[in-house]
Amino acid sequence: MTNAKRLVEDNLNCVRWVIRQYIRVNENTCGLEYDDLYQEGCIALWRAAETYEEGHGVRFRTYAVPVIRNHLVDYCRKVKSRSPPTVPLDSLESRFAETADDDGRLFVEQVLSYGKRAYSGVAKMGIEAMELKLAGYSGADIAGLYGAKPNEVGAWISRAAKKLKKDLFSDDNDETPYKKVS
Repeated sequence: MTNAKRLVEDNLNCVRWVIRQYIRVNENTCGLEYDDLYQEGCIALWRAAETYEEGHGVRFRTYAVPVIRNHLVDYCRKVKSRSPPTVPLDSLESRFAETADDDGRLFVEQVLSYGKRAYSGVAKMGIEAMELKLAGYSGADIAGLYGAKPNEVGAWISRAAKKLKKDLFSDDNDETPYKKVS
C-alpha cells in the first residue's frame, strides 16, 4: 500500500469533520448536498496526501484540514456562481397550496402530471425526480435509482422546474392556466 493511500484511508474522518465545522450543506442546491461535498472533500484529501512531505514537523491531519477546507470553499463558490438560486420543493408546495382550492398536494400532483404528459427527455426525468423528492427520497437515492450522479438529478429537477414555471406561471404567456393572485 502506498503512503498516500494509507494516509487517505486513515484520515477519511477529516473530510466529515471539515464539512461539519466549516461548510454549510444545502440539500436543496445541486452540488451542495452532503454526498457531493463529501466526494469533493475526498478528492482534496487525496491531493493533500499526494503533496504531503513527511519530516517537516507537521502532522498530516494538521496539513490536510486546511487543504480540504480551502478546496471545499472554492468548490462551493464555483457551484453558487454557476447555478441560479433554487427554491426548496417544500416552499414550492406551500406556494402552490396558496392557489389551490382543496389541498396543495393535489395541485402539485396536477402540475407534475401536466409535466409528465408535456415534456420529454431531461425535463420529464426532472418531473419524475420531483415526485420522488416529494415522496421523501434524497437526491442520492434518486440518483441510485436512475444510475446517475446526484448533481445530475439536481440539474434535471432544475430544468423541469424552469419549464413548469415558464409554461404554467409566466405572466408573458396569455394562455397560462394559473395566474399569480395579487
